[in-house]
Amino acid sequence: MTSLWMWWQGYVTVRLRGPGLERLLNRMAELGFVIQWVERLTTDVIIVRLRVKDFRRLRPLLWGTQVSVSILDKHGAPFWFKRFRLRASLALGLLLSFFFVLYLSNFVWFIEVRGSETLSLETLSSAVQDLGLQAGVARSTIKPREIEAELLKRFPVLAWAQVTVKGVRVEISLTERDGVEPEESGPGHVYAAMDGVVTEVLVLRGTPHVKDGQTVRKGDLLISGEYYDARGRKQYGAAQGVIKARVWYEGIGEGSLVRWEPVHTGRNHRQYAITIGNITIPVGRSYSLETHLKSEKEWQLSLGQAMVPLRFARIDYQEVEYIKVHVPSEEARREALRMAWDNLKKQGVDEDQVREERQQVDFLTDAEGVRVTLQVEVLDDIGQFLTH
Repeated sequence: MTSLWMWWQGYVTVRLRGPGLERLLNRMAELGFVIQWVERLTTDVIIVRLRVKDFRRLRPLLWGTQVSVSILDKHGAPFWFKRFRLRASLALGLLLSFFFVLYLSNFVWFIEVRGSETLSLETLSSAVQDLGLQAGVARSTIKPREIEAELLKRFPVLAWAQVTVKGVRVEISLTERDGVEPEESGPGHVYAAMDGVVTEVLVLRGTPHVKDGQTVRKGDLLISGEYYDARGRKQYGAAQGVIKARVWYEGIGEGSLVRWEPVHTGRNHRQYAITIGNITIPVGRSYSLETHLKSEKEWQLSLGQAMVPLRFARIDYQEVEYIKVHVPSEEARREALRMAWDNLKKQGVDEDQVREERQQVDFLTDAEGVRVTLQVEVLDDIGQFLTH
């Protein structure tokens, strides 16, 4: 009966370590502590089981002593009910999430267009939105045959259109007529999109305003849309041509001479998360990424052909402390050079097309970093068509 009552109240298994354990046990007995079980491991280590309320009274007794305490396990009804409430809440949340996902599957969330070559995606997107087809609309409101007929009516370049509803996705398949060219955007000129030295001039329509070896600045007129036809009549249309020039690009990268490496403290934490659409419901506490490394494992729910926006995640946090490590200057320079090349590639520079390269290495004023300024010369088409 005593064990059952102790289980109902809740008890913990703790380890006491340090000198003077006998005096501590005698003091606990004097104060009415209920100790169900005691096991001595060594002369200064014992294992005992205490009621939860006695454990709360234990810590003040340790003040001023060399005895340390750590909890090895938790037992009893209070802990069992706590776990049950957490699992019941999780089960209820999963059930509600399931019904919510079923509700979301009645709407369209993805629109895919296939077969469009001359028509821009922006033009098609604007047209289907005018027809009431967009992410978030109910599937029951979509009328595929009416949308197909309207697309063929609006765009004469189309020979065939098909709209198919597949779960939460709508597929629009298009076939364009052969030999039909899209309408020109109107008359205009070709201007320089950047500074450079012209190396090649190829005019398909219009009048050239530059020649080989000429230096041009961004915005200079390269090909005019005004020209004379075979009969000598002055025409004004859309200038076309290719103007290649030697162009310099510049990329900057920085590398640190120090880095902070994480060292695990041995303390780990876990959190769960349920994501429904754009809403995330965390289960458990999150921890700062400044003092913890975060790893996540995800599970996505699928209902047949419909990919529902329900995701489960298990998030593990590892507590770390960061230590300062010095980086060799050559390694920092290589990292800065790599970042400079990444910067150039984002500007559209192809490393294989580089004709000339210049590097400048500078140490930062705080003496903890290196900056590399990389300048490269490439042959590029600098023409940019603008209407008037």
